[in-house]
Amino acid sequence: MFITVPDERLELVKSVLPSLSKKEEVEVKFDERNKMFNVSPKGNNSYGALKVQSIINAIGLGFDVEVAMKLLSDDIMLDVIDIKEVTHDPEDLRRLKGRVIGEKGKTKRIIFEYTGVHVSVYDHYVGLIGFYDQLQVTRKAVEMLIRGKDHSAVYKYLERAEKELRTYRISKFRPSL
Repeated sequence: MFITVPDERLELVKSVLPSLSKKEEVEVKFDERNKMFNVSPKGNNSYGALKVQSIINAIGLGFDVEVAMKLLSDDIMLDVIDIKEVTHDPEDLRRLKGRVIGEKGKTKRIIFEYTGVHVSVYDHYVGLIGFYDQLQVTRKAVEMLIRGKDHSAVYKYLERAEKELRTYRISKFRPSL
């Protein structure tokens, strides 16, 4: 699979490749002319190649290396929302990105506090890194913001959804008598 990342993120991606290639037993080649990464497994480790692809994508989406490396865990996933699916107007795009980020990052911070999902807004993408069940909740919250729902309604949704997840987890793991 070929992966492109923005020019300003190339060196950061290249800096983590040696350790990732060794750890996940994959080969990563970089095509200088087309500025594309190609990840292929060494042997039968296709899953390791998928993890490395996700990490490269995450760094390209603006995540810190430390956060992107969480994708090495089998329980952590990357999800991406393309705001251009909603609008191509540059002014609307800027406004919608601002709604997701919030004033001084407040909305991103609140989303993380409720769900534990890391949010990155880069170019016209919203990247999400977290556990699967929380990713679903976070994706819905971000989509609500993009569709224009009030921030207070989104925060109430997050609070309600996280309570339901906690209740589900408690009931799922409670021993039956």
